[in-house]
Amino acid sequence: MNIWIMRHGEAAFNASTDHQRSLTEKGKRTVIQQGEWLAQRLLKQNLQLDHVIVSPFIRAQQTWQEVQKGMQAVTCNENFAKNLFHNVENWEGVTPYGNTSTVLDYTQMLHHNGASNVLIISHLPLVYELVSAFTQHQSQVHFYPAVIAEVEWDSQNGILVTSKMPL
Repeated sequence: MNIWIMRHGEAAFNASTDHQRSLTEKGKRTVIQQGEWLAQRLLKQNLQLDHVIVSPFIRAQQTWQEVQKGMQAVTCNENFAKNLFHNVENWEGVTPYGNTSTVLDYTQMLHHNGASNVLIISHLPLVYELVSAFTQHQSQVHFYPAVIAEVEWDSQNGILVTSKMPL
């Protein structure tokens, strides 16, 4: 199973609650670039996302919207683009202080149900904790805004394949 773990893009601090923070213009641009990179990665390996899990926080939702724009800019494959909109789930379990074990258990259930390629869009500290947990605490990623980490995981053991910082 391939799991891409992404921190949301750069967000402003001018909202009344953490949940309502929006992406900055720079955040939107970098997330689109990251979406382009992710699409190229998937196409190079002849893969498609089976499932996308997104935090319900505004900045994570906006990140997913901008990632889709970047992915669609790269591919002309109609089925690839169409499948981006299926199996997208907004889940409280991937908010900033979501439970790592619960996310691992849920990902394992997705794997057992046939998912092979999953994107998780979340927040610090959870994104950091997830990479560590999926790789048995063997890998760490510096999760600046919009960073994506790619992990290969067999539901027991995982390795960090790569991570991509925005330009």
